Amino acid sequence: MQLLTLTLFAAVLSATARPVRRAVDPALVPDFGVKANVNPTGTGDCDGIAGADGTPVKIPCQCPPDRDSFIQSLDANVAAGKVVNNPSVAVTFPEDNSTESQIARIQASLVTLQNLEGPGKGCPAASTTLLAQQKALGAGGSADTGAVAAVAPGSSAATSAAATSAAATSAATSTASGSSTSTTVDPALVPEFGLEAGLNPTGTGDCDGITGADGTPVKIPCQCPPDRDSFIQSLEANVAAGKVVNNPSVAVTFPEDNSTESQIARIQASLVTLQNLEGPGKGCPAASTTLLAQQKALAAGGSTDDGAVAVAASGSSAATSAAETSAAAATSPASASSSTAAGSSTSTTVDPALVPDLGLQAGLNPTGTGDCDGVAGANGQPIKIPCQCPPDQDTFIQSLTANVAAGVAVNNPDVAVTFPTGDTPEDQVGRIQASLVTLQNLEGPGKGCPAASTTLLAQMKALQGQ
Repeated sequence: MQLLTLTLFAAVLSATARPVRRAVDPALVPDFGVKANVNPTGTGDCDGIAGADGTPVKIPCQCPPDRDSFIQSLDANVAAGKVVNNPSVAVTFPEDNSTESQIARIQASLVTLQNLEGPGKGCPAASTTLLAQQKALGAGGSADTGAVAAVAPGSSAATSAAATSAAATSAATSTASGSSTSTTVDPALVPEFGLEAGLNPTGTGDCDGITGADGTPVKIPCQCPPDRDSFIQSLEANVAAGKVVNNPSVAVTFPEDNSTESQIARIQASLVTLQNLEGPGKGCPAASTTLLAQQKALAAGGSTDDGAVAVAASGSSAATSAAETSAAAATSPASASSSTAAGSSTSTTVDPALVPDLGLQAGLNPTGTGDCDGVAGANGQPIKIPCQCPPDQDTFIQSLTANVAAGVAVNNPDVAVTFPTGDTPEDQVGRIQASLVTLQNLEGPGKGCPAASTTLLAQMKALQGQ
C-alpha cells in the first residue's frame, strides 16, 4: 500500500513539475500602451487614447486588463484557433517577425480584448494603442511608432491630449507642430458611390438601391447615399484618426497608390465610413452604393468600373431593366458590361465539388431542449448548438449559390461574398469564408447556424498553417 501511495505521489509530482507550455510567447504579445484607471470620473469611466478631437476617449476604468490575465485569455484563444467566447472569430498568432505576422498578432490581441467576457463583451480598442500600432506597421513603420502616436493622455510620452491626437495623424517622424494641414485624402481617389439618393421614393422613406439577387431593387433610406462633399469630410476625419471616429474599434487606412490592394483598401475605408456616419452601425447601407461590387470586381482582376456597371441601380442609365442588371451582377466582371440577361449562363455559380464539407451532421446527442452537440470546445467538451444545425448540404449549397451570384450575403448585404475557384490555400480559405458567412446568415442578418456546428474554422486554421 505504501509503495502504491509513493508511486501515485511521484506521478502527480512529475506531472505538476512539467513546465506549462504556453500557446503564445509572452514576449511576442503586443503592449497595450495604456494603463487602467487613468483620470477616473467617478462614474466608472476613465481616459483611454486621445480621440480625433484631441480629447481622451472614455473607457471603462478596469480596461485594459492586467497583462497576465490577458495573456491567459489570449493563450486559450490561440490554442483553440478561435475566440473561445466568440467562436465565429478565427485567431492566429504567427511567431516570425514579418510585418504581416506582427499585424496578425495585434489582431489576435484585439479580438481577445474585445471578447474577454463574452461575444463583444470586453474592453474597447480605445483602451490600448493596438490600432495605432497596426496602422503604423501597415504604413511601413513599427509598432513602437504607433504606440507613441496614440499614447494615452497622462502617460510620460505625451505632454497633452492635443499633441497626442496630432501625433496620431502624422507620419512617424512628424510632430504636432510640423504636421501638414492639407486634406488627408485626395478627393480624386475617393470611390464613386455609383448611385444617387432619392431614386423612386415609395412615400414611406424608402427609395431604390442597387438591384438585389431577385432582380428587384433593394430598398434603402431615401437620404442615402450622402452627398459627396459631406461624405469626404467624414472620410477625412476617419483617415486622420486611423479609425472610424463614430466606431473606434474599426481601423481605417487610405493608401494612395494604384495597386489593386490599395484600391480595395480605399473602398473598404469608404464602406465603413458610410455605415457609421451617425454612430456605431448607424449610417447608410452598402446597398446604397456599388462599392461592394467594385471591390468584388477588383478582387477578381477587373476594375471598379466593371463592378459599378454590374450592379447599376434600376432606373439608372447603365441598366435597361432590373432583371438585366441582376444577370450582369452574376457574370464575370470583365464581361458584365456587355452581357445581357438573355445571354447569361443559367448554370450554378459555384461548383458543388468545391464547397467545403461542413464536417458534422445535425441532431447529434439531443438534450431534449433543442440543443445538440457541435464541435469540441477548448475544454474538450462538445459546444451546444441548435439541433437543426448544420443544414443539409443541398440546402446549404442553394443559399451559397445565391450569395455568390449576388456578391454579398443576400440576407446580410453588408457582407461581401466571393468564391474563388483556384486550388491555392488562399483560394480554399476564401471558399471556407464564403461558406461561413452563408451559414451564419441563413435566415437573416446574424441568424443562422454557428461556426461550431461545422469543422470549417478548423479547416481554415489548417490551411493557414500550411
